[in-house]
Amino acid sequence: MSCVVAKDIMHPRVSLPAKEKGLELLKKLMCPYPALPVVNDNLEVIGVVSEYDILDALKEGRTIHEFSAESVMSCGHAEHEVCSTPVTVTTDTPIEDIVEIMYSLRFSILPVVENKKLVGIISRKNIINAMAEQGFWPEHEFKKRV
Repeated sequence: MSCVVAKDIMHPRVSLPAKEKGLELLKKLMCPYPALPVVNDNLEVIGVVSEYDILDALKEGRTIHEFSAESVMSCGHAEHEVCSTPVTVTTDTPIEDIVEIMYSLRFSILPVVENKKLVGIISRKNIINAMAEQGFWPEHEFKKRV
């Protein structure tokens, strides 16, 4: 098992306030990440807004003035209602667990939390960049598949 954990590869906190609306919401989603965590006033993660969530809102016929981060976000579970336990990882979650969550749930980003508060995000690109960094993951830590 690798000794690489979330805090080693995460991007510092970047998020959307739950009440963020319209054009401001879209501007923030124009960042290099395909999704962003949604936080409440206490900086606790309450969901994630992805590019697909915006496309869903457009498919429903909603304009940018008719939705907020909170109204289009998802929590990562099968249901699409507000949930008290959105999918997140902690700063000490091993990279293997992060990859498994991302792969099994088809997530593009995962919020990283400490004491329920957002401290960063990890995207698939963060993982790929870490893999490309010389010496970051020693070769002996990879399982070879035959």
